[in-house]
Amino acid sequence: MPRLPLLLSASLVLASLAACGGGSDGPEGEAPTGGALANVWFADSDSYHPLDKIRPDGSFYTGNEADFGPVNPAYAGSTATQSRWAIDTSATPPAGETLSYSFKVDGVSASGSAVAALLSNLRINSSTGLITQTCKGFPECYDNTSGQDEDFLVTVTAQASGGGKLERNFLLRVRGNR
Repeated sequence: MPRLPLLLSASLVLASLAACGGGSDGPEGEAPTGGALANVWFADSDSYHPLDKIRPDGSFYTGNEADFGPVNPAYAGSTATQSRWAIDTSATPPAGETLSYSFKVDGVSASGSAVAALLSNLRINSSTGLITQTCKGFPECYDNTSGQDEDFLVTVTAQASGGGKLERNFLLRVRGNR
């Protein structure tokens, strides 16, 4: 019979943890929704300008193709400080809520200094989730001088005003200078 009190007390502890959500720090609102984010590829054709978007086969986009994707609303060809490309990471908020966006970058096959250099160029619009690149020439513009392709894992968080959040990630590859 000594096992019965032990089993009963263990059951009560488990029941109390389940009742409070397993130790959660409070209620979290409904999470935003959104599909998977596509991986993207870039190359540095001139380190004095933002990176150029390329297809997975390595050929360059000119920016007019149907599959190019979103264009940076701040792009101006005459200044070459804003990327032509944009990466849409938007999600759908729960009814009646707004979203704010943030991101982080981790090196998969890139050094910590490469991550820091790329992060100094990337921007996310916290209201729309649009990621773009801004830079003003060498050495500020990201330049992959490693001789190898560099892969970065970009994790985007869409935070709902009610507390729920959605985290998604994609791989950003920068082809090594050739």
